[in-house]
Amino acid sequence: MFVSFIRQALRRSLAILCLVLSGAFAGYAGPGPYTPDHENMEALMRPFIEKIALEIEQLDRDFLRETESMRMRLDDIQTALADPRNRTAERGFELIWEQKQLVETLEQETQEHELKLLKVRYRKSIEVVKMLYEKVLSMDHHFSSLKAQQGLSNLSNPHNYPEFKETKAIIDDKVKKKFGFELPNLLQSNPYLSAAFSIVGLITGSGDEKEKKESIDKIACILDFTVRMHTDLNVIYYETGYLRDANLTLKKECEVLFTECARQVGYTIPLTSCRDGDDWERLYSMLDSYVAKALGENPAGTTTTTPGGFPPMPGTSTAGAPDQKLVMRATTNLQFSIDRVAQFIEKYSGFVGQGSEYYKKFSKIASSYENEKACSETLPAQFKQLKEDIDLTLDKFNSAYRMPEVQGSKLKDMLYGTYYE
Repeated sequence: MFVSFIRQALRRSLAILCLVLSGAFAGYAGPGPYTPDHENMEALMRPFIEKIALEIEQLDRDFLRETESMRMRLDDIQTALADPRNRTAERGFELIWEQKQLVETLEQETQEHELKLLKVRYRKSIEVVKMLYEKVLSMDHHFSSLKAQQGLSNLSNPHNYPEFKETKAIIDDKVKKKFGFELPNLLQSNPYLSAAFSIVGLITGSGDEKEKKESIDKIACILDFTVRMHTDLNVIYYETGYLRDANLTLKKECEVLFTECARQVGYTIPLTSCRDGDDWERLYSMLDSYVAKALGENPAGTTTTTPGGFPPMPGTSTAGAPDQKLVMRATTNLQFSIDRVAQFIEKYSGFVGQGSEYYKKFSKIASSYENEKACSETLPAQFKQLKEDIDLTLDKFNSAYRMPEVQGSKLKDMLYGTYYE
């Protein structure tokens, strides 16, 4: 088991070195602090992954240094046991007993070291949740603005165009006077029937041909645009609503995930309250205390008393022996949380990929109006703004929200602890 760990640690170090060098050759200047204002996900993730790698490498290096004397003694015992002169009952038993004790000690130290690695990965998992929650909130803010939806509702209905309403009122009046017929209010709200009635009214209504031509020219582009684009604009409207609902679900899942992960170390404050109160350091402090208790260490800022209730004498150690049951429980709890975060990364990435595909379709729909050039003077400014908003959002899905595939895989591997295999 221990030999396997040594090999894994060496592989980890090599993988980390390659990661750091790849970051350098990619033009990255170095790690920086996380802020939710980072727009580009790739620029945000690279220093974050590099920092995890370096912290894990440092823990491995410290562990190898601290256990070096035991490993060297094990090698000496192995060499001694290979000598036939040491295979006597007295000498051989003594060496085998020492070997057994050393192996058990090293296995225990390895288990405790793995818990320390889990502590780093757990903290980074919480930071990932924090980071992705900011991205989800950003998307939620975008979908909640409803500016595009309200604009779409107005754009697809000819009754919202002053020119159409003015001309239609004149047509309706002429038709009513000539035929005594008026389109019911229910049918007037239907853009297709209303448009058709207006055209029929122009053709059959009174007035000279020049007047009719001027009227139809005045509303031709409005009718053409609203009738052609009504269905397509409704597709954008309803599917944007679907994306917003899906994003709200993702937001709630992120909040539940945080609650379940933080509860493992005794932290019970909801994600929204933790974020609003900037209470992250208290969570990390509880993590330190949780792991320190399992390892029998004295957490920073606490004082261990002697059995009589008195503070320990200066210079004496306050650390106790690791509690193996607590070590096993802490290992299970932290690994459970890390696994859940890695699964959420998959779900988040899937949603961003889905959103990107939807907005590619929206962009194609908004660019499909074939008479845009001919009717450019009549088309409302909101339509141009809609196209710009779609392109801007698509760019956000491809840069600010999307986690690059390579970095996403590296991050999950590091959280799982499998990136060195």
